[in-house]
Amino acid sequence: MLNRLRQLPWLHGCASLLLATVLAFGAIWGLFWFYGQPRTMTSIKAESELVTFHVFNPELAIIYAQGLRISSWPDGSRDGQCGDGAVLPGIGAEVSYQRVEQAPLQVTVEGAGELRLSTGETVPFDGELLMFRDPSCAAGLLANRLPIWGPGKIGSPFSMRSDGPGPILLSATLDVFGRTIDVPLFGRSGAIYAAVEGMEIPPGSFIESDRPVEGARQEMGLDPAGAMFGFIDLSEKPGFSVFVSTESRQLGVTTPGARTGISRIDLSLFVQVVNDPGFLKIQLSLALLLFLVPKVIGAADLVFPGAKGKRGRRRAISGAKRGARS
Repeated sequence: MLNRLRQLPWLHGCASLLLATVLAFGAIWGLFWFYGQPRTMTSIKAESELVTFHVFNPELAIIYAQGLRISSWPDGSRDGQCGDGAVLPGIGAEVSYQRVEQAPLQVTVEGAGELRLSTGETVPFDGELLMFRDPSCAAGLLANRLPIWGPGKIGSPFSMRSDGPGPILLSATLDVFGRTIDVPLFGRSGAIYAAVEGMEIPPGSFIESDRPVEGARQEMGLDPAGAMFGFIDLSEKPGFSVFVSTESRQLGVTTPGARTGISRIDLSLFVQVVNDPGFLKIQLSLALLLFLVPKVIGAADLVFPGAKGKRGRRRAISGAKRGARS
């Protein structure tokens, strides 16, 4: 009875389908295991009226105070004075650059930091420091580029306020790059390849990298892996230009509209296997191997023509013996 069931065509079909399914899932699992967590780098070019970030390296977030007038010093002792020296925000301090349309640039530092004067004196502060760009303060030393060095946000939710429209993201373009995997004999890891090019972000959205979380910097809860690195550049156009890159795994875009929600910028497995040079080499090698195997077998039959006949005779003898026994 069991032998008859085995001879049924549907049983063979089901067994073939099950085997194909297991092999397909095994291949997919193997790809995910082989790739692991993809490493990405995103380049962002934007025109915005607001950028905010949290500092995790004060030496790389220095703001030169020449050309800036202090509007609000935490204890009020320097209100109205022209800036002198350089402002070093402390670790975890929040720095904001804001310029609505063509108004003067506003720089805000919330948290602890210090002002290093040109005389060599260091003046600490803790609270909110507010400065405005003022050409009457050392007009020849106005800085047009200001640093961005930490996790943060470009743009803000679209809003209308009593004093006019709120600062927004005017335009942005994202280029996402992946990093090649380490494949023995096919190349080492680390090289980058273009995965997503020229992704346009709708005006009025905002782009956000990793927020401050418990991580590598336990004292302030900042994760340097989610930082944005770059600068803003002032010009005669409204707002300012933003040029940053980030390796954030949680880079998100929130678009304006009735159905607001965060969309994560990430690389899918399909994008990786199509664009990763290392994996493309593997695919090419497998395709070449599948193409050559039939050729090699055919060449072997031509070189050893008797081997095929011997195998056929052995099969015939074995079948005759089985028939005799039955």
